[in-house]
Amino acid sequence: MIKLEGLSKQDVQICSLLWNCDTLAAVDAMVSAMPPAYKQRAQVMRELMIAAQLDTVEDVDANVQALLQRISAG
Repeated sequence: MIKLEGLSKQDVQICSLLWNCDTLAAVDAMVSAMPPAYKQRAQVMRELMIAAQLDTVEDVDANVQALLQRISAG
């Protein structure tokens, strides 16, 4: 689960809408269908969500590598 901090109420609503999409194509379609006033912010939120997810994967990868090193050293 990703966590983004410091978001406005509108940002949280946009992220909730994006998070509930089943596919990346659905996310893209939702962002494209948004009014111009929301579209740019939705694009930013989508990118933040992707970056946060990548950070989570990198953290897991680092933990797995550390565990493997302990196992091989042990």
